Amino acid sequence: MAKRSRSELPRLRSNLSGSSTGQTPRSRKRYDNPFGDTAPIVMPQEFRSDFEREQEIDRISSHYTDYDTPQAAAPRRRTRRRTSGFIRLLRGLCAAAALVFLLYSAASLWFLSHVQRLPRGERTVISGTLDRLYVRTVLLIGTDSRDLAQERGRSDSMILLTLNSRTREIGMHSLLRDAWVEIPGNGEGRLNAAYSIGGAELLMDTIEQNYNVSIDDYLCMDFVGFVRVIDALGGVELTLSNEEAQAVNGILSYELNTLLGEDENADLLPAGGALQLDGKQALAYASIRYVGNADFERTSRQREVITALTERVKTHALTAAPQLAQEALPHFSTNMNLAELYLLSLRVPFLIGYDTHGQQIPADGTWTADTIDGQSVLLVDFDANERLLLETAYAASKETP
Repeated sequence: MAKRSRSELPRLRSNLSGSSTGQTPRSRKRYDNPFGDTAPIVMPQEFRSDFEREQEIDRISSHYTDYDTPQAAAPRRRTRRRTSGFIRLLRGLCAAAALVFLLYSAASLWFLSHVQRLPRGERTVISGTLDRLYVRTVLLIGTDSRDLAQERGRSDSMILLTLNSRTREIGMHSLLRDAWVEIPGNGEGRLNAAYSIGGAELLMDTIEQNYNVSIDDYLCMDFVGFVRVIDALGGVELTLSNEEAQAVNGILSYELNTLLGEDENADLLPAGGALQLDGKQALAYASIRYVGNADFERTSRQREVITALTERVKTHALTAAPQLAQEALPHFSTNMNLAELYLLSLRVPFLIGYDTHGQQIPADGTWTADTIDGQSVLLVDFDANERLLLETAYAASKETP
């Protein structure tokens, strides 16, 4: 007979005793045997039925059990086995994630160890600059030097890179080198003069003082490093006009090929169109100044090249990593130590889903052209550009700046 809960016994006892039929259960009485203990006791029929009911109740109750007793522990043992299996699976997944993290960390540290890491120079403390915890800023500096370990060169391009974790955007803000600025401790001059005078530290101080943005770190590369990065990634896809293609050929023939020790007519473009450019050709394209609107279009081309380069990194970084580390990264320098570079690299996988936008600083309508000491310069409305950066690079959300 199947086991049932003891909670059902009162109902069965009631049924057997007749309460369910409306009968009043008979009281059990004790009867003495007048003939001694050995003589059988013969109960009257009316009392025998009570005795039999009690016997039936006892017999049935022996087949009932409480599920709280140890006899009913088997279902919980099956639950524990299922729980143990889930825990083992969870532990396995955690171990696999830890292994992937360790491999990524080891590869990142090896990769980043090829960058030239320079000590942090002296900085001028400028209070009140734009600074948000959710925005990471790095100043990208491109120089015309062939070897950063031998010469500083001139800052050919300056891009303020911003990583905004709230809007999930990568901002590339090209700083026009002809902007007339106050150089801390050195009077006034064009923005690119700050790098020539005092290197990356003075350039960051100058940008902070004039545009009121906080910058602590920089990444500098010479033109050889720029060429080798693009070559390692297999080139970049860009669309050029015929006039731009001719300008690229002129820069290759009269400058880059000679500097790199190659034939002056090497790698010339046949015409414009949608082209796959190698490192030299892309650098020449980013250096064009006399096609279109001078330095304004030049900075636009630089952002275009970097955007195309970013897309190549997303798909070719793993296969190109050894070549990048050995041939390109030695031409990069930074004031970040290895630990800081590693922490920054941990953000790279999350940047794949970020949107990219670019703009020039100063923006159109916030400057006027002038000539000072025989130099063509831009007189800048710095307050207007600070507001623009606050609304774009430092926005708290995409909807509401």
